[in-house]
Amino acid sequence: MPPSWMSFYGAKKERLQVDFKAYGKVIMGLAGNFSATIPLATLDIWLEMLKADGITYQELQQGAQKIMREKKDGYGRMPTYVELIESIRGSQPKIEDRALCEANKILDHLRLHGAGVWPEMSDPITRQLMTTRWHYLTWAAQCVESENHWWVKEFVEAYRSTNAVNPALEIPCQVRPMLKIIGGEG
Repeated sequence: MPPSWMSFYGAKKERLQVDFKAYGKVIMGLAGNFSATIPLATLDIWLEMLKADGITYQELQQGAQKIMREKKDGYGRMPTYVELIESIRGSQPKIEDRALCEANKILDHLRLHGAGVWPEMSDPITRQLMTTRWHYLTWAAQCVESENHWWVKEFVEAYRSTNAVNPALEIPCQVRPMLKIIGGEG
């Protein structure tokens, strides 16, 4: 009689094969909906990526159904992996949208509290910009309402460039000490 771990391993391997068949069936159904074909090698890559991304069968099924319901263009073209993931998780906000939101928070704070109260800035890029490029107290004291439109444009551009040059600023403050311990940037 084989050891118990062997039967468990075999059961686990069998379950993974069943999962791959079920996942593959959904992907093939998605391809069929768009009258597209997907090569077996591409299907294998998709299955590995879905596994690596931790996508469950239910999420995959819901994402495929969402694409089938909503996608209007691309008949004869299989939706890309990114399109499928975006239908499951939603698309990430653009950096410009986040920057505009942060600029509006600063302006709202200025309108509500005036130039003498330092704002709470949870975003590290905003905090850096409002302490180095524009020192908040000095900027707020000299701020003219009619020029805020131009300041917002300049802030969004500075936010985008700061993010591109130093993406480590997006690392939350609580994580930075841990990064130093393990020898990463912080």
